[in-house]
This record gives sequence, C-alpha cells and structure tokens, in this order.
Amino acid sequence: MSKNFSPNAVNQQTFGAAGFKLISSASGTINGDFVAITALEDVSVATISTATGDDLGSAITFPAGLTVYGEFTSVNISGGRVIAYYRALG
Repeated sequence: MSKNFSPNAVNQQTFGAAGFKLISSASGTINGDFVAITALEDVSVATISTATGDDLGSAITFPAGLTVYGEFTSVNISGGRVIAYYRALG
C-alpha cells in the first residue's frame, strides 16, 4: 500500500515531530511505531522488529552516530543507547 504524504508532512516526519524514546540496555523491549533509530554510542542489538517482519538479530552492532530508517515495531538492545523516533504520520 503506497502512502502519499505532503512535503510538509514528510518534513515533520524527518525532524521527529512526534517525539522520541531514549532506549538503553536496561530498558528491555520497547514497543512502538518508530521510523528511525539513532545510535548515541556503539550499540549491540538484541532484537529490532520491523512492520514487514524483517527483524534484526543479535549479530548486529550499530556504530555511534548511525541512523537506520524503516518501520520499526519494537527495539531491544543489549548494550549502548539509542534514540528511537516515533512515527508522525498514520
């Protein structure tokens, strides 16, 4: 299903208009409707689940500063900290 967004709506999405969640290894699994995940420091991934079922497993390490974009439904990291940005659009 394609989604048509106005340029203003895309800008709001890009700049985190819906807010974010700071997630650390102590947070456990955080469920939400996230569109981007930014590593604040080197991050060891436990699991990151996507809306399409293309999950990232524990063999993944994100270097500090990396931003990954997608449709994420849950985030669980085993080391480090990330900012997960909430979806601003339906």
